[in-house]
Amino acid sequence: MRNAVSITIISLFLGACASNDTFQVVDESLIEYKDISLKEQRELVKEYWIVEKRLDPKYPIEAARKGLSGCVDLIVGINKDGKTSGYKVKESYPKGVFDYHAAASLKSWRWSATEVNVDKTPVLTSIQLDFMVSGAKNAKEAKNKCGWNYKV
Repeated sequence: MRNAVSITIISLFLGACASNDTFQVVDESLIEYKDISLKEQRELVKEYWIVEKRLDPKYPIEAARKGLSGCVDLIVGINKDGKTSGYKVKESYPKGVFDYHAAASLKSWRWSATEVNVDKTPVLTSIQLDFMVSGAKNAKEAKNKCGWNYKV
């Protein structure tokens, strides 16, 4: 038993010494964001940032089995590097069903600054991701809650 503990401690020590990787913690709270997160300001983000990489969210298997459609409205931080720097779920329907998949998708999105945004101003914006399945049991309610303008 004593040998196993010694070997474990030595292995941890050698592993730490052999690693040249450094981990840097960045305090995102110090970033000064331009807040354009109100729904009526949603289009203003295009004056600052253009989506270069967009990954559609995965549809949760359980929601598909239950025949649920819905949406997630998130407040998203875009930092000066054009990466997602954080998010907060503002609203979702049905509550909690699609939240995780919407947020996971946004983590891989990338933006490039517009010609006007030479300083690469970080912004807070609102992004709604929609989840639709044909023949949804909650189609009419999802349309009303999510503000969809098309026939379901």
